[in-house]
Formats: sequence, C-alpha cells, structure tokens
Amino acid sequence: MRILLSALVVSASLWGYGEGVLYWTPHGCDEGKASASKHGGHGKDESAMFALMNNEGNTSATLILPNLSEKSLPLKNNTVILPKPPMGGYYAMVAEATTATRVQSAVRYLSLHGRPAKVSPTSLTALSKTTLEIVPDPLHREHDRYTASKSYRFILNFQGKPLKNATVTLETHKTPVQNYMSDETGAFTITLPNDFTDVRVGRSENKPSEFLLCVHHNKDFTEYTSTFSMPYYVNPNDFWQSQSWGTGAIFIGFLGGLLLYRRHKKQGVARG
Repeated sequence: MRILLSALVVSASLWGYGEGVLYWTPHGCDEGKASASKHGGHGKDESAMFALMNNEGNTSATLILPNLSEKSLPLKNNTVILPKPPMGGYYAMVAEATTATRVQSAVRYLSLHGRPAKVSPTSLTALSKTTLEIVPDPLHREHDRYTASKSYRFILNFQGKPLKNATVTLETHKTPVQNYMSDETGAFTITLPNDFTDVRVGRSENKPSEFLLCVHHNKDFTEYTSTFSMPYYVNPNDFWQSQSWGTGAIFIGFLGGLLLYRRHKKQGVARG
C-alpha cells in the first residue's frame, strides 16, 4: 500500500495537481476495492479507501452521515478505509489540519448505496463542516454525476458566512489551472473542462477523472485553505452521442434526397 500511495504522490507532483494543499483522492488498490465490494454500498470498481494528500500530521478525519451524525475516520499511512454504510445517501468526508499559523481542510462527498436515510442532501451541504468551506449549490442528484463541459455553482463560506471576492482555483490532471472569483453572495460557477482522451463509446467504458477546487483566505495572522475534490465523467454529447446524431442526420438527409430524386424521375417519365 505504501508503494501505491507513493505512486499517487508522484503522479500528482508531475502535473502540479494539488501541490501543497490538503485534499482527498480515491486509493484504487485491491484492498480498497475489496472493502467496497464487501460493504455492498459502492458502485462497480469503486474503492472504499481514500488517501489524504499532503498531510503533514496533526490532522483529524471525520465521516458525516446522511442523518448528520459523525464517525471518526482513523488515518493510517495517510489513508482511510470507509466503514460499511449503515444507510444510503450522501456522506461527507472531512479532514482538518491545524498549526499555529495555518488551518487546512478538505471535503469530499460520497453517494453510497443502502436503505434511504430520508434526509435531503441539502441538510448535509448546509451543515458547517469547516471554518473555510466550498459548498456545492446544489449537490448533484444521487443518480447524476459531475460531467465535463457542464457548469456547476458553488458557495464560499467562512465562519458560516458567505465569503465574497475570493479567488478559487480549479485544477484537473490535464488542464492548466483556471481561476474564478466569488461574487457578493459568495457564489461562483465553474465549467468542467472536456479534457478526456482515448474516449470509447459508452459511459461505463471510460474511467472518471478528478477535479480539485481550492481557496485561500487570511485573517488574524492565520492562513485558511480549503479544498473540494470530486470525480467527473466524460460527456457523451462531446463524443459518441453528437457523432451518432450527426451520422443520423446525414443518413436521413441522404434518404430524403434519394426519395426526392426518384419522385422527380418518375414525374419526368410520366410527362414523357
């Protein structure tokens, strides 16, 4: 497992992705996938293990359940293994690292299978989880997913209040950093890049990539940093669906032209 974690670090540093900030990323080792399969609360090929990148110690990790109860997540070699989900719905993984001059936090949401908790995901997003927080507004539906070429709205909160005029960075593994600015209400909207390559036809044929939002804020000689990381998926409209529709339109046009030609030819014969 240490070798795989080192590989994650090397991969991130090669792209400059998430450099120097605390964030969650899935740990796709066999142990994590085996745990996910045993739990029965995860999708196909998903992992129940996550790595906390750039963690330097003195860090707490918590899992917030759909009903807003909390469970401590033990960190071992900067990784956590999620327990079997007692209910279905959205969960939030929260990590926070504190020093005398810096407070870092990382939040990641998970949709896990099970008996529905009958609690709206908005209750989870509305809950203040860290001092500085990037809040999805709204969180995508449980059967939906973050998708390339689509736009999504977020709210910046600091000490439970909207943070205006703050710069937020968006990073992926294949696209240079993009900057966004929160408005007077703390809101900002991002558009996820279409940076997938070697795309195959079919959603299940393409693995997701990761995106990372990061914000910094200084107050009272303390630097606050918070991240939001999630997977995002290829957009069919950017690839095979648009191509199939285009091919279909060409085919229909060809048939229409052929019918018109035959009708015109028959009319010419009849006049002769």
